Amino acid sequence: MANETDIKEELLKQMEKNSNRTSDANIKSPQQIIVRDARRVKRLKWIAIFSWLLVAICFIATAFLEWARDSGVLIDIERAWLSSLVIILRAMFVIAIILTISLYIRSRTLTIRQIHIRLANIEELLKKMSQDK
Repeated sequence: MANETDIKEELLKQMEKNSNRTSDANIKSPQQIIVRDARRVKRLKWIAIFSWLLVAICFIATAFLEWARDSGVLIDIERAWLSSLVIILRAMFVIAIILTISLYIRSRTLTIRQIHIRLANIEELLKKMSQDK
């Protein structure tokens, strides 16, 4: 029984020693990660917006060509454009959906990392307060 308490106390001492070793590099690193992730999320947001704009443009062009085909005004090359535009529209739609899901996941990850850093700062402040007493 005495060995177990000695082991516990030794482990607690080691944990306290390790927790007091916070250097400036460790403190700056999370902020750098947050800044990097924020830039990624911002870049991904603009790429997703641009892809949805391309989907809208392709959809409008396809609707216009379909209307022209139904009215019988299209020539052969425009029919080829219509078939390729439909394929491009489907591909752009899938890409836009994937980018939107990726943006959602990245923004949630960024939020979780920000919360984690704030909790670590609070934990560090509480340790300092308990040592001061």
